[in-house]
Amino acid sequence: MEISKFLKYSLLIDGLVALVYGLWMLIIPKSHADLFTFPYEEFADRFIGALFLGFAIGNLLAYRASSWENVELVVYMNLTFLIIGLIVELYAIAIAIIPVVMFAQVALTTFLLLLFIYAFYEAKMKK
Repeated sequence: MEISKFLKYSLLIDGLVALVYGLWMLIIPKSHADLFTFPYEEFADRFIGALFLGFAIGNLLAYRASSWENVELVVYMNLTFLIIGLIVELYAIAIAIIPVVMFAQVALTTFLLLLFIYAFYEAKMKK
């Protein structure tokens, strides 16, 4: 089954967001820790940046695919990551004094999650 333009754009948007975030965490992790008032752990922050870069490459490669079978696993990966990420972000807001910028992070995660939920629905349920 061919993938929709909506899913292609979802993969592209998520890939670009992960690319920017990954480069930021890899190159200047201290600024991220300062912005979110998280403890700065250079190795851990740079490692997370590397993970995001791998995530970005996976999404951008999936963007180039043409069939659902080639991108299905990437969509499941995105859905899983975004759901767990949103839970962690909401937990962080609930237990800590987090700056307002964290709400922007929650909004971005929610937006990306909604993109992938709709893309999944479109691919699986709208046959």
